Amino acid sequence: MLRPVIDPDHSAAEGLTEDEQLLLMVTARDHHQPAAYRPRAYALLLTLYTVCLRVDSLLAARVEDLGYDRGHHVLNVRIKGGARKKKPLPPITYDALMTHLDGRTDGFLFETGGGKPMDESAVWRLIRSLARRANLPQADTIHPHVVKHNAITHVLARPDARLDKVQWWADHKDARTTGRYNRRRGLLEDRPGYSLAASLASAISSG
Repeated sequence: MLRPVIDPDHSAAEGLTEDEQLLLMVTARDHHQPAAYRPRAYALLLTLYTVCLRVDSLLAARVEDLGYDRGHHVLNVRIKGGARKKKPLPPITYDALMTHLDGRTDGFLFETGGGKPMDESAVWRLIRSLARRANLPQADTIHPHVVKHNAITHVLARPDARLDKVQWWADHKDARTTGRYNRRRGLLEDRPGYSLAASLASAISSG
């Protein structure tokens, strides 16, 4: 039997633009219902996105895993494969987590209203609910892992992006995995030849 040919660089996850990701965040912060859970929704999305985490790693994290290391607030999480890794928390993310925790010093980082740990299905429902409220076209297909894809794609689109640093941040053992997460890799306007030619043209015209 012939097996289907699978493109190793293909990813079926449907992503968001930076503007759409921003809208999702703002919706979580300002418009999530019920309002009492807005700090939790906002902190969860910010942490997934700015720390580049898998949802299972985030949901397994505890308040006791928060720490401080050489000037950085960190979250000591268990990543894919079972190893633990200290992930730095940007100030906006740390502040959102502190607001969400509201003085709580133990237990899972993200819990239900009844004090039990959130599960992945709850996060799926949360993100799709927020996407619908934000009127995003991906509302019926978006899922938590898309947020990590978004983070990698958006970071790699920056002029100062370095694949080796993004690979470490994304917890990928192989740089090819990081590349597969980058949804901009096929865009013609991103080809390095454009910037190379622009520099050449500038040098020729001034020569």
